[in-house]
Amino acid sequence: MTEPRSPDEVAAGWYIFLREEPDDRDLRRQFEVWLRESPLHQQAWTEINETLGVLASVPPERKKSPGMGRRNGSMPANDRVGPRRVRMASFAGVAIAACVAAFVLVPDLTLRLRADHYTQAGVTEDIHLADGSEVILAPRSALAIHINADERRITLLRGEAYFVVHHDPSRPFTVTTGSVTTTDIGTAFDTRTEGGETSVAVREGAVHVSGTGGLPFERDLHAGDRIDVKGSQVEAGSQSPETVGLWRDGMLVAQGNTIAEMVTALQPWTRTHIIIAHDTLAARRVSGSYDLRHPETSLQLIVHPYGGKVMSVTSWLAVVAGR
Repeated sequence: MTEPRSPDEVAAGWYIFLREEPDDRDLRRQFEVWLRESPLHQQAWTEINETLGVLASVPPERKKSPGMGRRNGSMPANDRVGPRRVRMASFAGVAIAACVAAFVLVPDLTLRLRADHYTQAGVTEDIHLADGSEVILAPRSALAIHINADERRITLLRGEAYFVVHHDPSRPFTVTTGSVTTTDIGTAFDTRTEGGETSVAVREGAVHVSGTGGLPFERDLHAGDRIDVKGSQVEAGSQSPETVGLWRDGMLVAQGNTIAEMVTALQPWTRTHIIIAHDTLAARRVSGSYDLRHPETSLQLIVHPYGGKVMSVTSWLAVVAGR
């Protein structure tokens, strides 16, 4: 249902990691395989070099950060690699800051202006609405609330939320995610939206799901039913009702999901930006249960059986590569 990270994101990860591990031949080999896989990869690599090359050209005095040097401001004369490491750390810090600003901070600021509730990585929020309904907001999610005497309308701007709705026939309870609207018929259900994709799954009761604009469809979902919408494609499926919304208990269950999908599910639970740098590995399918409260360990457990290796660049960035 989800796709691997964009070529630009993967290229940014390779750029930083190759400079921190310049003598790692296996890493270089994996990078060259990735580079040859697609002209888009080559284009992204060229662009990231040009962009971060501009950052590298900033005068050294403007790239220094407090506390980076030694306490006495000097360096032993026989520490030949010291200056190189300091320059590398300074440059990596600038590059990582640029990536974070491009992929995280700017979109988040926009969401915060639109949202009534917003959660950060690894944090959930219980929201008790005035009508008696309850919303549990997943990490890195945002929603806007509009409730008055005539209607109850929620807009899920990003991420995932679990709804336990107090049924009121006189005031329909609707949740809008992009071009998909879910109307409660007395239920507990989960909905998720990310990157133009929307999913709705019902744990109890029933909902009515409909599309708007260029996505004309209508369907009733009951306990165990789910629907996945990606672009103009609408796919119906089913799952055990008790597995709907298990993330509330810190559990991630895979039932033949791709590693790319699992990484997407793990991402909101960690501040570390995860990049998959191996397309074949991203497409491998896994099954099992994983602990969302320990996303780094879960990531290792997901990729290791398939030859995957998680390389931690910094606390902000991890690259998943294949052997």
